[in-house]
Amino acid sequence: MPVIRVEVPLQTPLEVQDRIRTDVKQAVLKTLAPKETKYDYVAVREVHGIIGDGVPLVTVDLRPGRESERKKALVDAISGILKSELNIDPGDVYVLFRENPAENHYCGGTPLPAWMPTDR
Repeated sequence: MPVIRVEVPLQTPLEVQDRIRTDVKQAVLKTLAPKETKYDYVAVREVHGIIGDGVPLVTVDLRPGRESERKKALVDAISGILKSELNIDPGDVYVLFRENPAENHYCGGTPLPAWMPTDR
């Protein structure tokens, strides 16, 4: 159930933003949350900033439990997407993970359960 915000430079064309959003959603399914499509939220927004100095910033809010390998795989995938779509060097991509207890995540007025890998 990650909620992901990807901040891209001003004037990034909408079709590029759409591809980034779609590709990040797919990356989440391959790395952080296999099979959890209902609760994967991804937004792309334009911000004023300089590449490597605040842009791009990717914020990932999620429930605790993912192994560092899953997080690293997502970071690598997002960095690859931004390289492909905007020619941004992976070294300029800043990703911030914020983990909040499951009882702080609500959907439809109901708290989400603790995160568990789909193979358990």
